[in-house]
Amino acid sequence: MNTKDSQSRLTEADELLHKPTSESKWRESYYFNWVDIQNEISGFSTIGFVPNEKRREFVFLLFLQGRNEVYYKEPPLLHYEDNINSMLEDKKLSYKLIEPFKVWQIDYNSRKLKFKLTFETRFPTYSFGIDSSASWHQHFEASGKIIGELILKDNKKIEINGYGQRDKSWGYRDWHQFDKWYAGHFQFEGWSCTFRKDYFGNQIDLSGHTSNNEGNIPLSSLEIETCNDDDQFNSPLATTYFITDKKDNSYTIKAERIKKNSFIRFARSFQGGYTELFEQMVFMKNFDTGEIGSGMMEHLRTHHIE
Repeated sequence: MNTKDSQSRLTEADELLHKPTSESKWRESYYFNWVDIQNEISGFSTIGFVPNEKRREFVFLLFLQGRNEVYYKEPPLLHYEDNINSMLEDKKLSYKLIEPFKVWQIDYNSRKLKFKLTFETRFPTYSFGIDSSASWHQHFEASGKIIGELILKDNKKIEINGYGQRDKSWGYRDWHQFDKWYAGHFQFEGWSCTFRKDYFGNQIDLSGHTSNNEGNIPLSSLEIETCNDDDQFNSPLATTYFITDKKDNSYTIKAERIKKNSFIRFARSFQGGYTELFEQMVFMKNFDTGEIGSGMMEHLRTHHIE
């Protein structure tokens, strides 16, 4: 898939809300993450719509030196509105679409801090294609430059600069159909990489790409080696990725959690077991060049209880 083909499949309407199917677990979501290497500030946020269950999902995680800011809420969703920005806000967290596929703004306010971030897309947006994963109907992603500020309770102000990733998905979504999956966002000064590798039944599906100013190149292979922590969840601590794209460019990238607490675990029960999802903000090293980058590594595991 070349850049023009990838971009041509998206229209400005895809930045807005889509008509859901009748499936109860149909979901549409907006997601952003960010890392400021110098200040060791990282985090991610998502707003999801589950219209057939009449609810929204607001998630905000900010990983700071020594502590985390965690916000999760599920307000009711009674109907869609024409104004997308009014749908993407509650009393603490809001997203604002400034320019489709180009600029978004995120604001978060609590008693402890105020956080404002602008996400500016830096490489061409990439469409993963229709039904590229069993976890969505459509999905697109983009790497971006992030700028903003963090104001703490004592009025200390920290200017934020770095890189991040955004994505948008819509379609039926059910975690426990997967045995496991790996996902990642890698940000370096001149290029980025994003991927998803799903394992379910006897099937393995890989989707993703590398990006730079010239466009996007789909991945052809990805091998993964993970080192787990000795904490109560045996959580992923560091991962080495062996990446090859369809132009035969190869990369060896090692990702390590920024700090001991720079991650969160989400767990969901189902009849006969549970899934757990680890989302971790990381520093990473390109073993081929020595360059230090940043991003996110994600692991999902399904556990069946007999």
